[in-house]
Amino acid sequence: MAILPPVHTGDHLGARFGSDDAFLSAAAEFAHVGVTGGAQVMIFPSPRLRGSLGDRLGASPPLRRALHEGHLHVMDTVQARHAGGGFDAGRLHAAYRDAALAATAAGYPGLWVAVDMAWACPVDRADAVDAVDIDALIAFEAAANTLFTLGTLTALCAYDTRVFTSGHVFRACQAHPAIAEAARFGHRATADGDGLAFSGEADRSNALAWNALLSSFDPGHHVVDISAMSFLGVRALADLADLAAADRSRPLTIRATSSQVTRLSLLRIDRLAAIEVLPARTP
Repeated sequence: MAILPPVHTGDHLGARFGSDDAFLSAAAEFAHVGVTGGAQVMIFPSPRLRGSLGDRLGASPPLRRALHEGHLHVMDTVQARHAGGGFDAGRLHAAYRDAALAATAAGYPGLWVAVDMAWACPVDRADAVDAVDIDALIAFEAAANTLFTLGTLTALCAYDTRVFTSGHVFRACQAHPAIAEAARFGHRATADGDGLAFSGEADRSNALAWNALLSSFDPGHHVVDISAMSFLGVRALADLADLAAADRSRPLTIRATSSQVTRLSLLRIDRLAAIEVLPARTP
């Protein structure tokens, strides 16, 4: 079963897999795309798959060369999991931020990271040891989307359906803007740094990621550009309305196409925010 959706620089991908081979194949493909693009790549497999992953990567001459030259790394998930103590969302957020900064400082265009999320085995499993509360994990995944705004971090978070329940996997994937065989959106800072510009699709499948990014707006952010969005579900529009209605020092400006403005007006969002009409564009 292929679990890897198309990967673009700056993506925060959520995926599910149900076999060892599915993860190994996806990790190798992810590594190949990252290495080909010149990125530094780190793969965090479950401990029992480290050897198999090394063999899979080593079977590819470009990836074998990248391993030898230090551009590609198979990481020790257990060591990383326990570095600095137990699960700490703030510490982990800072670790990813600092690792991406270190990669760019070393001359790479960015850092690509693929993780078998079984390290965070849910606490309600009978075999859970030093596990992570699933709600805390999903909250971390959603909040982590701000790390991808600059486009210097790309990540694949792979959830094993043999470890996580279908409900856990669905909610975890909702915290990612891009999911295999579902909606996906991208985001970047606006040219003036005064907000976020989005592209793609926002619906129920990535609702937690969309909400988290809108909720991350600070007082200096007052622009949401949705002109490159091809679809916004009712929930996504409701989140946009909530942001527009929030007590702000400066009114929200929404940049949208003429057809999008029609939908905004149906929900009376045009009464809550300033609307700038832009030509329809592609990402």
